[in-house]
Amino acid sequence: MVHILRQYGYSFIFLAAFAENLGLPVPTYPVIIVAAAVAAPLHLRLPLIFLSCVLAALGGDGIWYQLGRSKGRPILRRLCSLSLSPDSCVHRTERTFQRYGIKSLLVAKFVPGLNTVAPPLAGMLKVPPLLFITADLGGIALWAGSAIAVGRAFRTEVEWVMEWMAAFGRTGVLILAVILAGWILLKWVERRQFYRLLERSRISAPELKERLERGENIAIVDLRGDLSYHGDGLKVAGAIWIPPDDFEHRYSEIPPGRPVVMYCNCPNEVTAARMARLLVEKGYHEVWPLLGGLDGWVELGYPTEVVGPPAPGLTSITAASS
Repeated sequence: MVHILRQYGYSFIFLAAFAENLGLPVPTYPVIIVAAAVAAPLHLRLPLIFLSCVLAALGGDGIWYQLGRSKGRPILRRLCSLSLSPDSCVHRTERTFQRYGIKSLLVAKFVPGLNTVAPPLAGMLKVPPLLFITADLGGIALWAGSAIAVGRAFRTEVEWVMEWMAAFGRTGVLILAVILAGWILLKWVERRQFYRLLERSRISAPELKERLERGENIAIVDLRGDLSYHGDGLKVAGAIWIPPDDFEHRYSEIPPGRPVVMYCNCPNEVTAARMARLLVEKGYHEVWPLLGGLDGWVELGYPTEVVGPPAPGLTSITAASS
């Protein structure tokens, strides 16, 4: 890394920060720490390191913010579909925004996954551009500034760690890389096995509508979080709304002895599948996730109804969408 910093300097720091904020798995924070620690011998200036990080991060976040503003929820779903835990990606981000609002951008850079997902979510909620830029700049400044401060405060320790890693050699780095790759592969295989099972157990929107029109008494459960539920403003007609965090305590609201269809707003209906499996364990039968979720239902023009007003704690967030 020192060799690359010596050769490319600010350009490398800029590209690393830009790539990470576009969603690529580039660990920019340690790059900034190292750059700040070895700034003097490499003739790098701390203010320019900081400026490179700010411009790169703001550029990457700005692209995702605009995509979220113009494309809406499909961008968020597509981003989270790349995650090894796509259901937690959606709900964790929405819970954070629900609790802290736009101030969550101040800490987004320090939370794995939230860094990339928060800007398009802010765009999807129609947060005003100036407010987004102000909050995002605050978060970027904390992120880059703290890395530079750590690098300067612990530059002796950073140099020692780099010397130790150099002595450790390429074999040690290769071992660490293999362990990391093995863990990612294991998670990917688990996810693919789950998706194959899911593909055999989902019900399509046309099939559900046909069964409802035949008079079948099917219970429909909406599993979206508070922010999505009130932000979208619609639900499948007659659906019971139970947020995932409340499911363990409220699943008894689902009438027993009836077929159940569940839908969410997460990639590949992962949350709906998890809750369906939990409901079967509770003694329910004939439980299916809805293929395509609410988006697929709405796209086909099937019956929906307007949801009630948001709770007081959500008013300040969902008001940005109006």
